[in-house]
Amino acid sequence: MTKPRVVLVTPPSKLFPYDLHQPAFEGLDVELVTVTCRDQAEVVQAVRGADVVMIGGFRVDAEVIAAMDRARAICGFSHGFEAIDLEAATRAGILVTNAARMCHLEVANHAMALILTLNRKIVQYDRAMRRGVWDRPAERPIPPLEGQTASLVGLGAIGQALARRLQAFGLQVIAHDPYVEPMVPREVGVRMALDLPALLGDSDYVSVQVPFNARTRHLMGEREFRAMRSTAYFVNCCRGAVVDERALVRALQEGWIAGAGLDVFEQEPTDPANPLLQMDHVIATPHAAGESTESGAASTRVASGEAAAILRGEWPSRVVNPEVWGRIREARR
Repeated sequence: MTKPRVVLVTPPSKLFPYDLHQPAFEGLDVELVTVTCRDQAEVVQAVRGADVVMIGGFRVDAEVIAAMDRARAICGFSHGFEAIDLEAATRAGILVTNAARMCHLEVANHAMALILTLNRKIVQYDRAMRRGVWDRPAERPIPPLEGQTASLVGLGAIGQALARRLQAFGLQVIAHDPYVEPMVPREVGVRMALDLPALLGDSDYVSVQVPFNARTRHLMGEREFRAMRSTAYFVNCCRGAVVDERALVRALQEGWIAGAGLDVFEQEPTDPANPLLQMDHVIATPHAAGESTESGAASTRVASGEAAAILRGEWPSRVVNPEVWGRIREARR
C-alpha cells in the first residue's frame, strides 16, 4: 500500500519561511516532501499525487485544485484563507484548514497599541517634537479611555483577546458578530449588537477583525463610516479589502471620523502615494500585526498538526469548510 504523501509547497523567498513541524507526524507512516516553486505552473505540478497539501505564499486557484488528484486537504499557514478558492476546494471534496490562533495575541496587542497611540496622540507628538515643536495637550484634546466605548466587528479569537485588553483599560466593549457562539460574549463579558450601524454610532473606537470572503468584502463602506461619530477612531488589523478604501479616505478627509490606525490595505504593498499615508490623523503599519519571534514557528506547528490530524482520521481543529468532512470520511471506508 502506498504511503500517504504530504507535500509542502513553498516559495523560494526567505522572508516568509514555511516548513514542516516533524514531531507532529510522529507515529504516522507518511512521506513528507518539500517542493520549492517559483510560479503557479510549478505549483500545479507539485500538488499532483499529494494526499495533503501544505501551502503558503501562493494562490490556490481552481487550476491548482483541479491538479490535486488525490488530495484530502489543503492546510494553510495563516489566519486568512482568501488565497484559497474555497468554493472550488469544497466542490472537489477537499478539506481546507487555516492556522487560526497562530498569532491572535500579537494581532490583538497590535490593535490595542494602535488604539492607545491614537488616543494618546503619540505619533503626532513625536512628529511635532522632531520638527522642534513642543506641542501642548490643550492643542490636541485627549479624552480618558476609562468609560469610553470600543466596538468590535468580529468576536473570534482575535476579537476576544482584544476585548480583554480593552476592558483592562476601563473601556466598555460591545461587538457585532452574527456567527459567534452564544456562550462567547458571556464568557468575555461583551454586549452584542445585532445592528452594525447602531453599534458603530455608539462607539469611540471601532476595530474590525473578520476573515476576508465574499460576505465581508467592503464590509466597512460609506454607510458604515457615516454611521460612526465624528470623534471616533477606526482600526483595521485583519484584511484591507474588508474596507472600501475610497470610502475611508473620504471619511477621513471630510471629518466623518477622527482618525484611523491601519495595518492592512486593499493593495499590498500599498502605494506610497496612497492618500491614507499623507494624513496626520492616520497611523499605518505594513501588515505587521501578526509578527513576533514566535508566530512563524507557531504557524508551522499548527499547519503540521492539522495535516497530521487529517491523516489520522481525526477532526482537525481549524476547519474552514466543515461540510466536506463527511465526504472525506466516506471515501476512506
